[in-house]
Amino acid sequence: MQLHPFARRLLALVLTAAFVTTAALSGFAVYAMPIQAAYPQESIYLFDADTGEALVEQNPDLPRCVASLTKMMTALLVLESGTDLNASITIPASLTPELQSIRANRGHTIGLQAGETVRRIDMMYAMLLPSANDAASVLAVDASGSLAAFAAQMNLRASQLGCKATHFTCPHGLYDGGNYSTARDMARIALACYANPTYRQIADTVSYELPATNVHPARTVTTTNKLLQPGSGYYRSDAHGMKTGFTTQAGRCFVTFARRDGHTYGLVILGSNSQNIFREAAELFDWAFTSPELHPAPAEPEAEPEKHGLSAFWHKVFG
Repeated sequence: MQLHPFARRLLALVLTAAFVTTAALSGFAVYAMPIQAAYPQESIYLFDADTGEALVEQNPDLPRCVASLTKMMTALLVLESGTDLNASITIPASLTPELQSIRANRGHTIGLQAGETVRRIDMMYAMLLPSANDAASVLAVDASGSLAAFAAQMNLRASQLGCKATHFTCPHGLYDGGNYSTARDMARIALACYANPTYRQIADTVSYELPATNVHPARTVTTTNKLLQPGSGYYRSDAHGMKTGFTTQAGRCFVTFARRDGHTYGLVILGSNSQNIFREAAELFDWAFTSPELHPAPAEPEAEPEKHGLSAFWHKVFG
């Protein structure tokens, strides 16, 4: 079918407008990727934490396993429950199969056992710093009575935060089946965690001493976030904790924030590798804080036009 030239131009305008609208709604990257990512298929989402504006995106809405980033939601629910973090709890015998399963799946643990008495606050540090899976399960059962009930709470809270493609089946992320999210959804969860002062205090801690229990002597746990470790080549003094994660299926995952000169940026990386994930994070933050595109130089004040003749005379007289 032949179209009149005017009709063709009109159709082109309509299609262009539709494309621009679709691009805006789907979250096309505002800026081109400023660094070399490890893989083109990994998910990267850098955003302005104050405005929620996306700055750099790569596969932000691709559902994928998120490993121990799951623990952010676990921590958030515990904190929002208002429970006494300094109170002690005793690990029930009903958790023994779960603790055995975590060890069988080679998940990181602090060796918790049924009958051991621990404080909730210590379990929070163990879960967020060295990423102890058994601590996450202990907190989940303590909060909801069962792992299944806690997972239901996790999914409800994710929905309330506006997550579109997130589903949790466990409190720690060690089991990948049915436990997934996207970089954009994880940013929503991360913002809620960042807004909680207790979460930030725990996640920003480099090392913490777990007190002795009726089973274990006192011991020290340390963060897995290399942006917080002063001896690391990726150390950034303005970085804030949040969470790291890894399983074979998920790859290396990382959520972190950084604040400098009144600007706060958040970052989610999913599916990277151990050789690149902290490099990517450090370079993206370096770009965000120094980019002329994000921080343009202030405009030079306009010079007052030179006055001539009679106008100049009266200006000298009256100023």
